[in-house]
Amino acid sequence: MQNCTRNGCGQSYDPAANDPMSCQYHPGKPEFHEGLKGWTCCKPRVHSFDDFLEIGGCKLGPHSNEPKHKDDPFKADLTQYDDVLPEPQPAATQAAAAATPVAAAARAPEPELIDEDPAGAIVAAGAKCKRNGCNAEFVSVDQSQGADQCQFHPGRAVFHEGTKGWTCCKPRATDFDEFMHIKGCARGRHLFIGTRAVVQAQAEKCRRDFYQMANDVIVSVYAKKIQRDASSVEFHGDSVQLHLEYGDGKVYDDTIQLYAAIDPAASSFEFLSTKAELKLAKVAPAQWPALERE
Repeated sequence: MQNCTRNGCGQSYDPAANDPMSCQYHPGKPEFHEGLKGWTCCKPRVHSFDDFLEIGGCKLGPHSNEPKHKDDPFKADLTQYDDVLPEPQPAATQAAAAATPVAAAARAPEPELIDEDPAGAIVAAGAKCKRNGCNAEFVSVDQSQGADQCQFHPGRAVFHEGTKGWTCCKPRATDFDEFMHIKGCARGRHLFIGTRAVVQAQAEKCRRDFYQMANDVIVSVYAKKIQRDASSVEFHGDSVQLHLEYGDGKVYDDTIQLYAAIDPAASSFEFLSTKAELKLAKVAPAQWPALERE
């Protein structure tokens, strides 16, 4: 297996099964402007760095493992940071050091809470570590759930005056690819599931809007980081039933009682990076004064 190096992908793939449409990626470059983050090749813009990493690729093609900076060895070699990068310390050691009076006076932000997988959690093969700067995949309990196997950043991404880095350590980069390769400054166990999503699970009300054409109604339901495998949309003749699981354990359930009849077989939906988009096929080509009937 090889790892795809295209922006927005990062999946492992079998070269023998690498078909022309297997990779969804961003052909452009990262763009950060006035607090918004996105890619030069497509329109979505977000505020959070985590949301930026979840923006789905806008182009399909074959996977590739070519180095992003194959013509520029300096950018591919991050040993330039070795003189300022501390030796990774266990997360527990970092937390203890942060509790001392001297360290407490020196630090500005509160330390990040470090999530852990529940004891005895069952992890699917190939699941990726959720910790910043890691991206390791689960192989087995012995190979993937030992102490100090994960090298990661417990802090948050910070972008300031053209430089990029993490709140938990000193290295700064000007290039986005360099930033993504800054080595983690802490060690601990991998995080494949976590507990925060379970604690934060809650019913939500998502914002939505719509516009229409002669034969279709397009409905947007705004929810970031939709979990495609756990979410569903069901079309009926006079209604649409939605179940969306998104963000950090949020859940949105709704039934839209439509103003007029639709053709379920001709209707469709798509989960995008910031919303679910529904295309409702009208039975009769007439204007709807509202999305829902009273």
